[in-house]
Amino acid sequence: MTFEELIAEGRKLERPCLLLRPHGEGPVVAVWHERNRDEIASTGHRAWLTVDARHVPGLSASTAGYPTIFTDQKRCQGGRVEQSASWPKRAGTPLYAHAASVLPPIDAVFARGSQAVADWLASHGNENFPGATAVEKYEDLWMKEFPLYTSDDIYAVLGGWHMAWPEGDWHDFIDGQLMVFTLRDSEPWVEAWHMASGEFRVVQRIT
Repeated sequence: MTFEELIAEGRKLERPCLLLRPHGEGPVVAVWHERNRDEIASTGHRAWLTVDARHVPGLSASTAGYPTIFTDQKRCQGGRVEQSASWPKRAGTPLYAHAASVLPPIDAVFARGSQAVADWLASHGNENFPGATAVEKYEDLWMKEFPLYTSDDIYAVLGGWHMAWPEGDWHDFIDGQLMVFTLRDSEPWVEAWHMASGEFRVVQRIT
């Protein structure tokens, strides 16, 4: 496939996403919470942000309210999501939504692309294509659009596709709903998921 064909495949698979910044118009869609050392010392968890679930792209209407994302600071992995019916009484920075068009990672095109992509993969016999110019150019453009590599005033992202991490678990989450991906105060980067089973999962990512 050509670079242009790969891009067309990727655009078809885009998932709506909102970049959260401390400035903007419209309603407050999330509140960012700075590190609270006393809370971490007493509970072992850190609160990162609270989100108005109505603004998370693709999230089921049954997941209403205001989920707050916590990470487990003792184990340095996982965490929890705490739901409330209104904004919790917790200080923080109001965040506003900015819609963005972001290509999915090439993994998504390989996994969920058209039959033409499947045929192309089969003809090569190797999904990774380390020397394929079209794939390299696709990944260059993806990096230009993916929020992790762009503006430093983005606190977090609602929705969109997840990126591949060294853990190699990208496919494990392909059918889940990525609610939140944090950028500020990283590392770790924090992912909050609403899984197909209906449960919440929090994942801490480091490089």
